[in-house]
Amino acid sequence: MVRTPWRIVAPLVAMTLATGFLPAAGAAVGEEEELLVNGTFDAGSKPWWTNAGMAPDVSAGELCFDVPAVANPWGAIVGQNDLAFRPATEYTLSFTARADRAVTIRPVVQSTDGSAGAAYLTRSTPVGTGPTTTTYTFVTPDQELPVSNTLHFQLGGGGAYGVCLDDVSLTGPAFEYVPETGPAVKVNQAGYLPHGPKAATMVTAETTPQRWSLESATGKVLTRGFTRPRGTDPSSGERVQTINFSSYTRSARDVRLVVGDVSSHPFDIDADVYQSLRADSMAFFYTNRSGTPIDGAVAGSGYARAAGHVGASPNQGDVSVPCQEPRAWMDGWTCDYTLDVTGGWYDAGDHGKYVVNGGISTHQLLTAYERTLYADAVDRGALADSTLRVPERGNGVPDILDEARWNLEFMLKMQVPDGEPLAGMAHHKVHDVEWTGLPMLPAADPKARALHRPSTAATLNLAAVAATGARLWSEIDPAFAEKLLQASTTAYEAARAHPALFAPRADGESGGGPYADSDVSDEFYWAAAELYLTTGAARYQRDVAASPLHRADVFSGDGFYWGSVAALARLDLATVPSRLPDRGRVRRSVVAGADRLVALQEREAFGQTYTPSDGRYAWGSNSSMLNNQVVIATAFDITGRATYARSVLQGLDYLLGRNVLGTSYVTGYGTVYAQNQHSRWYAHSLDPRLPAPPRGTVAGGPNSSIQDPVSGAWLEGCLPQWCYVDDIRAWAVNEITINWNSSLAWVASFAADLGDGSASRGSGWYAHP
Repeated sequence: MVRTPWRIVAPLVAMTLATGFLPAAGAAVGEEEELLVNGTFDAGSKPWWTNAGMAPDVSAGELCFDVPAVANPWGAIVGQNDLAFRPATEYTLSFTARADRAVTIRPVVQSTDGSAGAAYLTRSTPVGTGPTTTTYTFVTPDQELPVSNTLHFQLGGGGAYGVCLDDVSLTGPAFEYVPETGPAVKVNQAGYLPHGPKAATMVTAETTPQRWSLESATGKVLTRGFTRPRGTDPSSGERVQTINFSSYTRSARDVRLVVGDVSSHPFDIDADVYQSLRADSMAFFYTNRSGTPIDGAVAGSGYARAAGHVGASPNQGDVSVPCQEPRAWMDGWTCDYTLDVTGGWYDAGDHGKYVVNGGISTHQLLTAYERTLYADAVDRGALADSTLRVPERGNGVPDILDEARWNLEFMLKMQVPDGEPLAGMAHHKVHDVEWTGLPMLPAADPKARALHRPSTAATLNLAAVAATGARLWSEIDPAFAEKLLQASTTAYEAARAHPALFAPRADGESGGGPYADSDVSDEFYWAAAELYLTTGAARYQRDVAASPLHRADVFSGDGFYWGSVAALARLDLATVPSRLPDRGRVRRSVVAGADRLVALQEREAFGQTYTPSDGRYAWGSNSSMLNNQVVIATAFDITGRATYARSVLQGLDYLLGRNVLGTSYVTGYGTVYAQNQHSRWYAHSLDPRLPAPPRGTVAGGPNSSIQDPVSGAWLEGCLPQWCYVDDIRAWAVNEITINWNSSLAWVASFAADLGDGSASRGSGWYAHP
């Protein structure tokens, strides 16, 4: 274990949690801290929760609500979860309460799931009409404690009444987490290509070069050399040295890098290292399908489930979804129609479906296939029919197009029908009107669904992706291609007629993310580019040329994403054949963008293709890295220069274990990998009957903002690479999304095509500097 660059409290309990963290323990050790969030209710009611339909009122600076008449004390509860305690340690609970008549309430502190046995604290507490402050102390059990605990107030057991809480405080030594980071030598735990770059990073206090050796499973030394000191790495705060063993070009299984008495995790050197990752990362989309049963014979053992959101009780379904109730911010907008919006992919860890995020995700699958039509270093048949785990195998259509079509059909359904106000626009999203809890299978979701107001961004996503699809299905299914092109041109004209219909950052509904975007110049550029590449029409060429983004630098170190899609236009204009007058300049701009990214990567001691301008890792940082790799890979397709292929592969090293945490962020790949990502149905860590995320699922990764309560409490003060925990409740750092997996799928397909270098032109991408 290496040191952590934030608070460390000793002694440590020799106990490994499911999260991969070791808890610091010991009675009354360290300063007391406030464990609750917003106990004064000055910041509203979150993260406090209620049941029994009780609506919180914090207008007077207290948490007040009307308690209904329920028979059992636990029939009406208010509480806060995600509390972590040290074993055999004293804590103090204090709160002020008043009611509109004399009642008895009961504060309870216990494990969230009851796995620790009896409650740590439970007291019957009389409450009168005047504010009364009560204080209790308790000692946690001297045993291994769950990582998740709760404080809640049981309020039921009698008639209806009104009650208010204020100044709720729970103090004691904070539960300190130290990540189990594994060996100090960090490697790509999935493996390396024989003729590809092979680099590792060692965390060490040593400042002089160290002797390293690459050893077989039997201990035979295959090659050796010396490390390169790199000083202190800014993203981790650790002093590091790097190892380059690229000169070893033979295949090998279960080899390790050894420095002194430190041995890395085992890994393979093999030309097929990325073949399974290509298939697995793309198969992720099938198990995320909405509106259809998931066949376990196709998806794999444990992943079969009933169709979600088809209207089978308790599901209210997506068969006939109404629009939102009128909201002030929408000037009273609603609609008087319903739409059948079944199908598509669930977006992330929730049950929502979003056109803007579905747009970039679908597009990346389409372009992963389109790349095989034009690039040189590709395996032409790798994405053909019967190459992926989808039900449509054997239908004569490339499986990746079958998968993309599933979401494209949904996007078409989100278009406002002819004759209605805003006809041709696309509804921004559809999701539950309230958040559901974890875990919950899609078919068990009982909440009502609502269509959200159309947006210019969603409409242009539909225009861009449908145009891309139209050219790819033109020979495979001409009727579908024509349908797509009609939807695309209609959407484009509707967006031109309504160029500033933005999705707000807070749209008056819970139950889903806003996906707000108030600058759609990039979406206009993208849609115009795809329509031009598909039709060759002069009017779209003029719109491309007229966009200020056409000559702007659209490749930053922060990476592109659903809210910044100009790069998608530029990449396709550079690679899809056309008569664009300045296509040469466009291609050179991609190469220049890649050169800047490679130069930044050379400064990164862990090989990241991500150097954020403000030094802070963003939400979904792993996707930012992958999308930068898409830019670099496209530069390789344009030039054939080995530098770019090597850069992409070294970027994958970071994601697959060559990082300070020693964790592969891709489920099923490596010795230690993410497997408790935030999801309502890939929720094995909460319900053993449910599966973990499938192989090939990428976690969002380190996020300096740590917005969720778990990472916020556990990772305070973390440097960027440390801002991650593999816990299902840590949605700000550990969620899964379709657009993150689409970027992984694109890059994994590129890496798999490289193989042993035989598909490349010239001297081969594998040539070493």
